[in-house]
Amino acid sequence: MYRAPIITVLGHIDHGKTTLLDRIRNTKVTEKEAGGITQSIGSTFVPISLIKEVCKEFKDFKSSLPGLLFIDTPGHEAFISMRERGCYIADISILVVDIIEGFMPQTIECIEILRRCKTPFVIALNKIDKIPGWKSEEKSFLRNYEKQLENVKIEFEKRFYEVISKLENFGLKGERIDRVTDFTKEVAVVPISAKTGEGIPELLYVLVGLCEKFLKSFLLKTENSKGIILEVKETKGIGKTLDAIIQDGKIEVGNYLVVFGKDVNIVKVKALFVPKGIQDIRAEKRFEGIKSLEASRGVKIVCQDVEKIIPGSNFFIARTYEEALKLAQCKTEEFSMEENRCKEGLILKADALGSLDALRNVFKNFKIKYCEVGQITKEDVLAASINEDDLLKAIISFNIKVPDEIKILAKEKGVEIFSSEIIYELLENYLKWRKEKEEQKEREALKNVVFPAKIKILPGYIFRASKPAIVGCEILEGTIKPEYELIKIENEKIIPLGKIKEIQDQGKSLEQAKKGDRVAISITDAIFNRNIFENDILYTNVDENSYKILMEHKHILSDNEITILDEIKNRKKI
Repeated sequence: MYRAPIITVLGHIDHGKTTLLDRIRNTKVTEKEAGGITQSIGSTFVPISLIKEVCKEFKDFKSSLPGLLFIDTPGHEAFISMRERGCYIADISILVVDIIEGFMPQTIECIEILRRCKTPFVIALNKIDKIPGWKSEEKSFLRNYEKQLENVKIEFEKRFYEVISKLENFGLKGERIDRVTDFTKEVAVVPISAKTGEGIPELLYVLVGLCEKFLKSFLLKTENSKGIILEVKETKGIGKTLDAIIQDGKIEVGNYLVVFGKDVNIVKVKALFVPKGIQDIRAEKRFEGIKSLEASRGVKIVCQDVEKIIPGSNFFIARTYEEALKLAQCKTEEFSMEENRCKEGLILKADALGSLDALRNVFKNFKIKYCEVGQITKEDVLAASINEDDLLKAIISFNIKVPDEIKILAKEKGVEIFSSEIIYELLENYLKWRKEKEEQKEREALKNVVFPAKIKILPGYIFRASKPAIVGCEILEGTIKPEYELIKIENEKIIPLGKIKEIQDQGKSLEQAKKGDRVAISITDAIFNRNIFENDILYTNVDENSYKILMEHKHILSDNEITILDEIKNRKKI
């Protein structure tokens, strides 16, 4: 008896992984995903009867396999650990590549993971329906290709071999499915449209064929019952569950799992659930309870002490507790996860450990106080509020509903909560908030600062000699404002002239004047022909505190303003 081969579907974000599986199983998981992207690992068992129906045009199609188990993985860069987890258990993989976009960052990353895991793969070259002039009239790519206009074929071949050439950078040779001469030396490339279903028969045909020819010896069922944990998450109507793949053997209610993660945990199986029909395991409303399940299948496992179990952990299945103890003693495996809390940093919360891992990867460039699975608590808000850095007084919440009382408490404590079902939106929103906070903080710091400025008294524009003196001037550099003190520097001597009482232009009062402006200003302690004269150069009186703050925010000053600032500093010996 053979088990179903485990097939991981990989690829860059939006290249059509989930849409491809939706087409195969006739579901709409893509539409249910937040933001239209996959953010967790899903699994779907497709029976061989359905595959035979799709591949019925291939008269030589035969298979002794029970079906195919597909594992859908996220394409966003944050989810690298999930893709590695999927590849680790795969017998063979499908790498989905958009024929229009070609190789993208996560495409390259996926190939590197596949090579590292030594997992054979085929390429599903998706979105051929987007090639200008392409017409999808047949489900078979090979038959439909012959019906295309010559110029459309030329465009297809150009884009096809652009993808093929990229494979050579990895020391791999690829060829279209019907042109492959040796499947052990060439990567089979199947052009498809997940949208129209074109090429799906060829893709399933080649997958089953490769498994039958090269993987049969690895697919024999044994009594060595084992599996891997994909996710630990909350499932509506069920509670905390383990999303798992049974790789070999069999699992039954009442069995014991010996889970090798950070520590060895032995837990009893209380219940087993699988999706109704040909559904993805992520479909949370259509599950049915079962008593037992054979490999290779995806399953939701209900057991105690779920919080101690880490995604990616391998487990073995024992019939009795005594047998589980023996397995725990003879098998060891290491898996580490940082738990130490930092004094200062963001707080990350997610609905599942796998999601938390991805969230931590997204925020890897920021200080993180701690990461946890579960609802945001009062303790989380208080922990965030004691951060000394205001830019870290934030909680990042992925796929978790935030209660109103927590929102109120956070507002009282000055803590910002970022919550979303789309992981990359969390980073975008946090960066936007952080920038606004930095700008606000900068505005507050600069509120009472005297900026460096240099002005010239214009000859012929002395409107009043004293109490206050009113003169016309040109702003040579910088900015002046009312209440700024002015000074004159003569022979390294500082001559104070009092404050700017008012700035006017054509009788209208101004809040400030900038470089190039010609305005009239009133100076409280200036007396014309005594301490000020025509063509005099005056400076703003930058005090020591203003100088210190301006040096901290030097980026807002022009090179000339910095030169004036240094000149004032040196003359005043700040």
